[in-house]
Amino acid sequence: MKKRILPFFALLLITSMSYAQTRTIQVTVPDTVQVMYIAGTINGWSEPGDEMTMVSDTVYTFEFDAADTAGIEFKFLSGPYWKYEQVQAANFRFSTDSITRVDEFKAIYDTAYAKDVTIEVLVPVEVIDLYITGNFNGWTPDANQMEKIDSTQDGKVFTATINTLDTTALEFKFIAGPDWAYEQTESANYVYSEDGATVVCDEFKAIYDPNALGDITLNIVVPEGTPDVWIIGSFAGWDTTQAVHATQVDDTTWTAVIENVGNIEYKVYNHPNWTFEEASDATGTSVDNRAASFLSGPEFDIKVLFWKDIFEVPTAVNDYENSKIRVYTTRYQTVVAEGVAEKVTIFDVQGRIVEDARTTGTFMSKALRTGVYMIRVDNHIQKVAIQ
Repeated sequence: MKKRILPFFALLLITSMSYAQTRTIQVTVPDTVQVMYIAGTINGWSEPGDEMTMVSDTVYTFEFDAADTAGIEFKFLSGPYWKYEQVQAANFRFSTDSITRVDEFKAIYDTAYAKDVTIEVLVPVEVIDLYITGNFNGWTPDANQMEKIDSTQDGKVFTATINTLDTTALEFKFIAGPDWAYEQTESANYVYSEDGATVVCDEFKAIYDPNALGDITLNIVVPEGTPDVWIIGSFAGWDTTQAVHATQVDDTTWTAVIENVGNIEYKVYNHPNWTFEEASDATGTSVDNRAASFLSGPEFDIKVLFWKDIFEVPTAVNDYENSKIRVYTTRYQTVVAEGVAEKVTIFDVQGRIVEDARTTGTFMSKALRTGVYMIRVDNHIQKVAIQ
């Protein structure tokens, strides 16, 4: 008996002793480099990752907290976008490359590229409110509203001055309303032009009218046995934490009300997480975004044919965390943790760290091998089995 429970207590000891230790990565680069960024498992491979600290003209460092260094991979960028990443294709690993050098990048960033630029655009006369979004604001649809400066029979002219870290990498789109349901029809992004010419954007998915807003009602028929129904969409920036919870009418019918909207795009989910979205067939093929308009509705009847996966209520969750943290597996051999405040660590049965991430909200692991794992979410520990 003691031999069987010893690994678990050893695991608890390991996690408590190694939690939140400060680690340092150091890199030496050519003296033409003006700024350095690092992206990897330590920051979710986000663009551009985290800026490193300059120690000398050629040496940069980065500090982060990690319970262990196993599985930590990263790349270096000589600027704030992926166009400046290292030429070397392979990732660096902390265990062997915590002190290393990079001799070549795909491009070298110049800090002179960072400046304020003015964008001017001609749009149809029907447009009332116009927004600009892009890699300068994390593609947030309503963060930068443009100002109307002229109106003619050819259309309306809007302008906005934005700050960008890199004019050579600047990409953007126009949105005729406060969310993605009103984005330009043209799928390609615009890029910045130094000549200052007026951009022409003549078509949008929909045009926002602040006087044509109301509640949209969705009557949703779902497969038998569906545990729950949620709506995620453009009306909340496709933010899973702001999903709308539907009300059950009978075994297969649910109703959801999206309040005070004009046009929306959305999908249906059986749990507010991307894993559990609706599908067009039993193999899990994705469906296109659904669309609805208050003026053409405001009530719509829709049918969900299949789900990519079905959420099952987790069982072995500590009582004190039950309302905050939920841990479960998916059929794609991944582990999902919801309600993360700071950190997630995955251990195998030998106590070795398989994956380690500092994050908040919802975490999804990489695909794991079949077996039993211990998942530590902040100070909560749970055992899961990957089939």
